[in-house]
Amino acid sequence: MKLLRMQSVGESVEECPAGAYCYNMTASAALVVDVVKAGCSTWRCMLARDKCISTTFQMVPVSLCCCSHDRCNVGDNPVYE
Repeated sequence: MKLLRMQSVGESVEECPAGAYCYNMTASAALVVDVVKAGCSTWRCMLARDKCISTTFQMVPVSLCCCSHDRCNVGDNPVYE
């Protein structure tokens, strides 16, 4: 899914099972943000529980944000600032 900065990621809602974290993984380039994946996971968030981690892959900034409260992986949520 591609979208311009400051627009919503989408309206899909998924209820995460007990022990799983909500996550949002993005890759950014110029004014376009490619949302790679969002949803629930236990293993993807092992190193990023309730925080964001960022790196650069092939000169493209990539971030993974994980959180443990309702709808916390929505794009304009303060968890990501």
